[in-house]
Amino acid sequence: MSDLKQLTMLQMVVVFISSMIGIGIILMPRDLANTVNSQDLWMSIIFGAVAVSVVSCLYVALAVRYPGLTFYEMSTRILGKFMGFTFNFFFTVYTLIVAAYILRVTGGIIKNYLLDTTPLSVVIGTFILVSMYLIYNGAGDIVRFFQLYFPIMMVMFLVLCLLSIKNFDINHVRPVLQNNIWSTISGVKITFFSFLGMELLLIFAKLIKKKKAKHLLMTMWTSIGLTALIYVVFHIISIGVLGVEELKEITFPTIEMAKSIEFQGFFFERFELIFIFGWLTTAFTSFTAYMYALTLGLKNMFTPSRWFLPVAGALIFTLTLIPEGLTEVFHYSPQIQLISVAAIVVLPGLLLIVSLIRGNTYAA
Repeated sequence: MSDLKQLTMLQMVVVFISSMIGIGIILMPRDLANTVNSQDLWMSIIFGAVAVSVVSCLYVALAVRYPGLTFYEMSTRILGKFMGFTFNFFFTVYTLIVAAYILRVTGGIIKNYLLDTTPLSVVIGTFILVSMYLIYNGAGDIVRFFQLYFPIMMVMFLVLCLLSIKNFDINHVRPVLQNNIWSTISGVKITFFSFLGMELLLIFAKLIKKKKAKHLLMTMWTSIGLTALIYVVFHIISIGVLGVEELKEITFPTIEMAKSIEFQGFFFERFELIFIFGWLTTAFTSFTAYMYALTLGLKNMFTPSRWFLPVAGALIFTLTLIPEGLTEVFHYSPQIQLISVAAIVVLPGLLLIVSLIRGNTYAA
């Protein structure tokens, strides 16, 4: 049974980082290279982290004013039953779309590099079932799982970075600031969405008590900063190993970077498997966080039922199988980004504005 009553600051950092690092570390290098077209594209991640840090103030302000309440409970308390239901419905749809997007990309990578003859439905079905098993007992088990596997993920990423240094060419990352600074800043429209997961503070807020809320902003900024550091390191290494021109052409540059690692006479040759296995854990944690948010949304909008977890799984499974290939999946990215902006910026912003106008708060 899940008996976790509140999150410690360390657990919050682990949950936020585990939710943010997902498919972004795989897809962002190519998108960023095509957008910025410069060796210092990694600086766009820093600008994106700053933008995300500003937006995170919305979530912290809401969590402080309504301690112990989730987004779904805050919206009905602030806006009333009807408008609150509307906001909750939109946010629930957002979590469904993001969960399906994460799973479809993850399934495509598993098919390409590990299980090429396994039907996609089996791959994503297994992912969903394992996630449902983890979610069944509530947020406590989810947090403990994240906390257990977080060090393993970090060790695998560190190993890949160290092994890649052999192929690193410093000339690939120079010069810095060759392009106009506005070109680098334009990459924020890519990097911002690689920090998706920060908004789940409003989902796990149930486990954040009022006495912890005063440290919440620093906890959020620490999580965003560490995530940005991981992204920056991986991008600098990717540029140094592959170069900007190759990043533009390769669909999954980070995996190809791992494939380039070679040590003659070493008993293990496929080093990309080290990265893929580590990355799959991050993809799973990110997906599980959104599936949990989806399930919680369904329970809050309708009469609570034990059937909402399999309903959430069925919805994700159906939506994930709609695109015929990854090319079609990537075609939907601009629309998903627009929906994301509405869900993680506009909705919380409106809730905070209305709350401030009405002057209502909640004492846990």
